[in-house]
Amino acid sequence: MVFRPHLSPLARRYGGTAFVLCLLAILFLSLAPADATPAPFLWGDKVRHALAYFVLTGLGLLAFGPRPVLLLAILSLGAGVEIAQALMGLGRDGDLLDLLANLSGEAAALLIWLTWVRAGRAR
Repeated sequence: MVFRPHLSPLARRYGGTAFVLCLLAILFLSLAPADATPAPFLWGDKVRHALAYFVLTGLGLLAFGPRPVLLLAILSLGAGVEIAQALMGLGRDGDLLDLLANLSGEAAALLIWLTWVRAGRAR
């Protein structure tokens, strides 16, 4: 993988730790009762979803590289959280637009990653 020589083992370890902390924060904020989470502003909810999955994917790419299993797991997390919200009955609703926002954040992080790697190869 192209990125491995450019990142030290310590940087990858910190990236992995940040990835796990971000994952836990997303799980908590996604599955906590609705009254325990901040109220979103108009379209702010979708922006938060996209940003959260952008950061999660970016950290995962930095720590582990562009592994298909990582990308599939993040995609599955986004879908699973929306299904869980629809079923849990704590004032949360599963929303297809939230899932699309999750996917857009993941796709944006992957696109930036691929652009970064391609620019590194061109030098």
